[in-house]
Amino acid sequence: MNSNWLTAIFPLIGVGISLILLKKLFNNKLKRGVGFILRSILTEKSRMALKHTFGHVLTSSVTVAMGGSVGLEAPIVATGSAIGSNTAHDLRLPYRDTTLLLACGASSGIAAIFNSPIAGIIFALEVLMIDFNIPFVIPLLISTATATVVSQLLYPDKFFFLIIEGWNVASIPFYIILGSICGLASVYTTNVVEKIEDYFDMKGLNWKSWLRGSIPLCILIFILPGLYGEGYATITQLMKGNYEPLTSHTYFQYLGNKHVAIIVVCLLLIAFKSVSAGLTIGAGGNGGIFAPSLFIGGIVGFLFAYIVNLTGLVELNTANFIVASMAGVLAGVMHAPLTAIFLLAEITGGYTLFIPLMIVTAISYFMTRKYVKYSLYHKALVEKKIIKEDSNITEDYI
Repeated sequence: MNSNWLTAIFPLIGVGISLILLKKLFNNKLKRGVGFILRSILTEKSRMALKHTFGHVLTSSVTVAMGGSVGLEAPIVATGSAIGSNTAHDLRLPYRDTTLLLACGASSGIAAIFNSPIAGIIFALEVLMIDFNIPFVIPLLISTATATVVSQLLYPDKFFFLIIEGWNVASIPFYIILGSICGLASVYTTNVVEKIEDYFDMKGLNWKSWLRGSIPLCILIFILPGLYGEGYATITQLMKGNYEPLTSHTYFQYLGNKHVAIIVVCLLLIAFKSVSAGLTIGAGGNGGIFAPSLFIGGIVGFLFAYIVNLTGLVELNTANFIVASMAGVLAGVMHAPLTAIFLLAEITGGYTLFIPLMIVTAISYFMTRKYVKYSLYHKALVEKKIIKEDSNITEDYI
């Protein structure tokens, strides 16, 4: 347990270094997240400052490497977008072509991380709201395919790869129930992150905010080591049937009943992963909610299958429910169901779970939209009347 303190201190240091870089090197002008990319497309003719081509790499690397409870996906998307935007600017390309190269950079980032070129393309279409037409899609195909090949050459080991088995029709009612639970988890996650970000936005990016965010973050990680970092390693272990990482090095292992300990830890991880992600970003770290959404989804799916299997009435394939739930929560939080479906289909090595993925993501997405009208990426743009509801960037602005 003593090692927990050392582990818990790392995020404080990492976020502190990130804050120093943001303040001293970038003068507090390095915008974080995906929302600012959309704003650049809409209000700045897709022009992104040169510092975004390397700034996110520096700040996000130290944040996540030191245990910040966020993911690298948003910074990588921002980096790719900035590279595309600046390349187009150097070539003096018009607005439409600049937007296209920006989208190519963003989609290539997703494709390279997860070895998922199709998901990268759909991400650009769904999240960046790029118009779907052949002149736009063909360059996206080429860029994502190239990014995937280069990624495989440089890093042949899978960054995050899940192995799943087939599913049976009798499990469909359980996937329907899981979809509803994912919807609730998505609503909770979105609201928590939004409220924490709003709080820190009012306080500003400073050393007091660093303390306000980092200290609670360290306490949470000390109590729940599973909140450390992105969390992909934990999900991978659960996929393999190894549940020990959930309770090991925690006080919950002394509860006496193993099943109770696992259930309690899972509930706490679901409740506090979004909190820890918001604190990491608010305190000065650089990262996104992509990975936390996948993590929360994975824990939700595992917990659901685990509890059902404990009843002894049926035996659900835990790995399949983990994967389906990851897609469900990601779809709800990002308001991007197709991205979630194809991403999880690709990183599982096939389309075996395509039907369950469709069921869970559809239910989760529609349920989330009922209570959360806009994703975290789009809400600020709508509130400032930069975009209209369900608008399409290339149709309405280019």
